[in-house]
Amino acid sequence: MKKSKFLALLLTLTMLFGLCAGCSTEQPPAPNPDAGADAGADAGKGADSSTLTVAFSQCGNQNNWKVVQTNDMKEKIEAAGYKYIYTDGQDDTAKQVSDIEDIVAQKPDYLVVSPREAEGLNPVLDSAMEAGIPVILVDRGINGEAGKDYTVLNCGDFIWEGTTVAQYMKKQFGDERCNVVELTGTPGGSVTIDRGKGFADEIAKYDNINIIASQVGNFSRAESQKAMENLIQAYGKEIDAVYAHNDDNAIGAIQAIKAAGLKPGEDIRVYGIDGQKDALQAIIDGDLENSVLCSPRFGDSVLSIIDKLEAGETVEGYIANPGKLYTIDNAEECLPEAY
Repeated sequence: MKKSKFLALLLTLTMLFGLCAGCSTEQPPAPNPDAGADAGADAGKGADSSTLTVAFSQCGNQNNWKVVQTNDMKEKIEAAGYKYIYTDGQDDTAKQVSDIEDIVAQKPDYLVVSPREAEGLNPVLDSAMEAGIPVILVDRGINGEAGKDYTVLNCGDFIWEGTTVAQYMKKQFGDERCNVVELTGTPGGSVTIDRGKGFADEIAKYDNINIIASQVGNFSRAESQKAMENLIQAYGKEIDAVYAHNDDNAIGAIQAIKAAGLKPGEDIRVYGIDGQKDALQAIIDGDLENSVLCSPRFGDSVLSIIDKLEAGETVEGYIANPGKLYTIDNAEECLPEAY
């Protein structure tokens, strides 16, 4: 009897020991970083957007407009909780192509691009689209088709901007002679092409307004000042007005006009585009006739586009940012809103 009880107790202890030994040696499954990333990405497609990766290929930061654009994009995208990749093409199309190739290899969820020029990026953007990466063009476009070569273009209406400057110039000059020198933007850029076209098509309606010379200002104050110095030496008193493709071009021209001993607003009238704070102040001071708003802040509109795409909504191939004409009539009251 005692032997039976002893054997039963021994069997019970053996079973308990086995159970405890099993509990102590069994490990929880190791975390799978790939599975976690996939789960986070899926959650980011709607519920938890913090795991989405947004890349921005900037063509260059050669002027204040571009610097504001770059800073706004970084601030807004990071504030939304997205992972952010940024490259600077340094005003070189070949470098921007290389930058985008590197970005595509990292497989971001969205690729935002400010193209340096209308040609040259199609092959690399096609590779992004083929990889299933939506391409959002901002500020400038490319020669391509929305839905095929890129997803959506978000920019100002450059044709309207050039047309608006021409109309205001006509309003000021009336039927008097108006010989115009033109300071253009980045050669080959869609903004340069369209601003030139909008202005040229409008002044073709007026017999008294004519472009007598055109030089590259490259959206740079320094380059525009040098170009305007050359134009003043070549044409002198024949120049009545300057059509500057942006405010940096315009301010560079004003500096050259003053350096030549001439008075902007009297000897030569200067017209710009962008809506920079410096430009509005120049209007107030009488040095600049007008500026047309072309906002450099794209962060909010890009986030809106991403939200719609994440929700499965259809996005138009072209989304225009609203513009505004600044003149002596509203420059002072609008100065606080300028960048």
